[in-house]
Amino acid sequence: MNAAQRRMEIYQLLEELSSVEVNNLAERFNVSTMTIRRDLQLFESQGLVTTNYGGAYLNRGAGVEPGFALKQGIMAAAKHNIAEAAAALIKDGNTIIVDCGTSTAEIFKCIKNNNITIVTGAWSAVGYLHGNRKIKLILAPGEYDELSAGVVSTMTADFYRNFNADFVFISTQGLDPDYGATVPSSRDAIVKRALLEAGETTVLLADSSKVGKRFFARHAATEEFDIIITDDGIPKKQAREIKKRCPKLVIVPCVTL
Repeated sequence: MNAAQRRMEIYQLLEELSSVEVNNLAERFNVSTMTIRRDLQLFESQGLVTTNYGGAYLNRGAGVEPGFALKQGIMAAAKHNIAEAAAALIKDGNTIIVDCGTSTAEIFKCIKNNNITIVTGAWSAVGYLHGNRKIKLILAPGEYDELSAGVVSTMTADFYRNFNADFVFISTQGLDPDYGATVPSSRDAIVKRALLEAGETTVLLADSSKVGKRFFARHAATEEFDIIITDDGIPKKQAREIKKRCPKLVIVPCVTL
């Protein structure tokens, strides 16, 4: 197990247990206590945890957001399957807008269409689509944000207001059936709001770990999305509540890649 995988598992334990102990983690992952302390200090530098001598506890504020690399490893199989379902909606000749985010970034791996135009603030798209001359790629301008691995600023939001795409694929950190879709950053919420208004069909990608959670800034009510795609880890009650507000709820299987 490499360091990135270990840190993802530690963060998942923190989300499950709220707190962890250094000695227990060192034994579990067969590494030194100093290595575990460095892992926890990294989380603390991102504002995710508060450390003490014996361990750490999770910060659960509405403005707390893990880094992109850490989020990318959480629910990875579900995110890929959700992205495949999203990519299946795209037809040759479409123009699509793809939001920054770990779930939406998976769409770039799943696209099989020719002659489509992609507009995105996720600069990772260049790496995925480089060399494909049949896809026109337009990168949004703005201030680069490490947490999103893309541009998130008022300039970005203004840029998106000039478009009307066939599909807009949006990510989120939280989806509460009653309250709607939320993120920790108000700036990110402003960009996502502009995205919501830039497409004929708006599609929200939200794995089941996001459902039932609320963060600081709301970017859309649940009923404002035309389609919501999640995985079968979603509780049945929450699925029913979402479907009342967004009838086109797509639930994909969460299987190991």
